Amino acid sequence: MPKCCLMLPKLTAPDPKQLAEELIAAAGLCQPVPPFSLRYESFTATKAAAVRQAWLDLKAASGCRAAGKKIGKISFGWNGHTQVLRPGWGHILDSTLLVDGTALPCSHLIQPSVEAEFALLLNRDLAGPGITAAHALAAIEGVCAAFEIVDSRFQPKALTPEDAIADNSSHAYAVIGPHLGSPRAIDLAEVGVNLEINDQVRGQGTGAAIYGNPVHALAALANFHPLRAGEIILTGSVAGAFPIKSGDRLRATFRRLGAVNLTIE
Repeated sequence: MPKCCLMLPKLTAPDPKQLAEELIAAAGLCQPVPPFSLRYESFTATKAAAVRQAWLDLKAASGCRAAGKKIGKISFGWNGHTQVLRPGWGHILDSTLLVDGTALPCSHLIQPSVEAEFALLLNRDLAGPGITAAHALAAIEGVCAAFEIVDSRFQPKALTPEDAIADNSSHAYAVIGPHLGSPRAIDLAEVGVNLEINDQVRGQGTGAAIYGNPVHALAALANFHPLRAGEIILTGSVAGAFPIKSGDRLRATFRRLGAVNLTIE
């Protein structure tokens, strides 16, 4: 960990908009900044969520549109005698939504990694409490093979859950495959995935790696944050994350869902 980060005096966090502007500038210049948790006292989840919302508002003002959500790490807690799942999540924008076969300039990235994920297209609103896997499954119009490119705007990378919230769960881009499958005709838990980088298999997994079934992750998010018809939801990693660099050719093959491809220029 850089000594300069450890020696920074902790101050009172400024306005969320100011911190959101700092993250947007860091992404635009590809120059990471020290994590907020190292720099500011009492940087709570509430403050971090305000930064994420300010980031979304600034992006909307610049012409971007919210297109969906990415699911990050899900933590487990208790509310009385009831277990509660608390998923990390971030916004997906139309400007970060890429089609299969895209060539993505490495100059747009800071310290990127790739994950193979399922992308779920919702055909109805889904909002808790009380959302079950059956409710979640009924709300899915279709499922695609997908990549998520994760790229923290912090250096060192997000140290705390609060840093991750403020940094939109390190989301950079979503790449959606061309084939839309029915989640009712396919058991997503049994779908096998191979992730290749430059024709070498780097990771393998099945949908069961995502909390037993990707639908469970969707239900957990809907109970934590309302979702809307038309949104695209990335479910979390089946294989990865693996660091990527300029010149890399990425391909993930999903049984019964086809493949998704991306080139890093």
